[in-house]
Amino acid sequence: MKNMLKYISAGILLFSLVFTSFTQTVTPTLTPTPTPTPTPAVEVFPAWSAPVPRDKAVTIWNPKPTTGNNIFKGDGERWLADAILKVEIGRLMPIKDKNVSDYVTHVGDNLLPYSRAVKKPFEFVVLCDHDEDAFSIGGGHIYITLGMLELMDSEDELAGVLAHEIGHDAFFHVPKTVTRQLFWMKGITKINSATDAEMALSQLNEAYQKNTFALFGELLLGWSRNDEAQADKTGFYTIYKAGYNPEAMKTFFQKDIKKQKNELGKDYDYYQFLIFFLGKHPPSSLRATAMDIESIWITKSPKGERYKSAAFDAMKESITKLKCYDSSKIKAQ
Repeated sequence: MKNMLKYISAGILLFSLVFTSFTQTVTPTLTPTPTPTPTPAVEVFPAWSAPVPRDKAVTIWNPKPTTGNNIFKGDGERWLADAILKVEIGRLMPIKDKNVSDYVTHVGDNLLPYSRAVKKPFEFVVLCDHDEDAFSIGGGHIYITLGMLELMDSEDELAGVLAHEIGHDAFFHVPKTVTRQLFWMKGITKINSATDAEMALSQLNEAYQKNTFALFGELLLGWSRNDEAQADKTGFYTIYKAGYNPEAMKTFFQKDIKKQKNELGKDYDYYQFLIFFLGKHPPSSLRATAMDIESIWITKSPKGERYKSAAFDAMKESITKLKCYDSSKIKAQ
């Protein structure tokens, strides 16, 4: 039960409502980040090459972004992203291995033309953190931790996680979420400058700290769970068109299911019931099932087939030499 409550409590913090992350239980933290130990890059890192795309494939069930209520349009999106970086996660530390960082950027950049994202600069940052997470803060800023890379078994899985986060950005989930929260909690309906965005985000943090019931209300309404399902769905079609096997998204969720069962034991089923109503993400079992349903509408790759990437193998070797901190252990203290 103690482990189960840890999972639930991780989902009711304000940061889990502002950030749109891939994993079901991880929340960014304000804990000061120790300086990572620099590690020499692999001397010979294979050049990355993209898989053969399915750019002509018809994907009529790939959702399209809608406008919705969003006071952070145009420059406002950048103001909000900058405010989040300054107010929320300014202390997070990128890894020092340029080869690994460049590789992840290559994979992410290659996905953009096949996604619903508008044409704009994107930044893919690998964080020096052994916790398993990936998240978007909008404005083209995508973050993935070293711990998440350690969990990967194929470039298809990496592409799935990055495509999910690109989906959050393409559908403006962060700006829409903060727009809704600012109206509900502070009555703010307009942002005119970067300073306004930073002040509004700080006020929102204070408001949620004083009113924890509002956090439960937000989770009960299920807005974030809907956003996660939407990002899963568009991410599925993004990696399919980019030439990867979208089955990898399902198998990645199945890893999370196995981990939860090992950690929660007999409390697993009860946890699934609670997370269905109170979780930031849908249960991983439902997410895996949803990927199976989407597979009906595509030409499937052979079961278990994955893109062979020498650059992915070199990345996996390189990250074994990186020493970083683990924010999940810090947060548990």
